[in-house]
Amino acid sequence: MSGTERLSERQRPATALVLVDSSFAPVSYDAEAIRILTFPQDPNDIQLLPKYIEGKLSALLGSARFSQQPSTIAFQSGRRHYAAQVFALSHHRKASPATRAFHVAYALLLERQDRKFVDFSTVANRFHLTPREEETLRFLMDGMTSKEIACQMAISPHTVKAFLRLVMSKMQVSTRSAIVGKILSISR
Repeated sequence: MSGTERLSERQRPATALVLVDSSFAPVSYDAEAIRILTFPQDPNDIQLLPKYIEGKLSALLGSARFSQQPSTIAFQSGRRHYAAQVFALSHHRKASPATRAFHVAYALLLERQDRKFVDFSTVANRFHLTPREEETLRFLMDGMTSKEIACQMAISPHTVKAFLRLVMSKMQVSTRSAIVGKILSISR
C-alpha cells in the first residue's frame, strides 16, 4: 500500500452502521463497522466473525438499556476515538397476538471523533505560530506521521520536522506527544 493510498484511507470519514436486535445481537453491519470493531486484528483471520462482533458490541454496550431518545457512547479502537449513537427503532408492522408488543431493534452509528474541538487559531495566537506551523499542528493532531504531513503539505519530511521543532520551542515542550498534550489541555 503506497503512502498516497494510506492518506486517502485516513481522509475518508470513518462512519459505520450496525443493526442489532432487541437483545443487542448483531443483525447486519457494514465493512467499516467490521474494520472498527475488529481493529487491530485482520477480520479475515477471525474464524467466527459474527460471534466476535457480537462480543465486541456486548462489551461496548454492556447491560445498558436505551430509551426511544438517541443515546451516545464513547469508545476507543486502537488510538482512535469513536462515538456510538444508539437509535431505537420500531417496526411498522402489527405486533404478534401473543406478545402484543412491537419488536424493537437498534441502529448504531459509529463515527470517528475528529479533533474539531481544538481551536487552532487560539493555539496559534497564544504561541505566535506561523500559518504553516499551525497547518502542521492540524495534521499532527490527526495522528499523521512526518512523512504523511509532508505529503499533505507538499514539502519534505525534514521541513515538517523543522516546523515541529519550532513549535516545540515556542510551546516550551520537547516531544510531539507533549505538543498534543499541551494543545488538548488548552482546548478543554
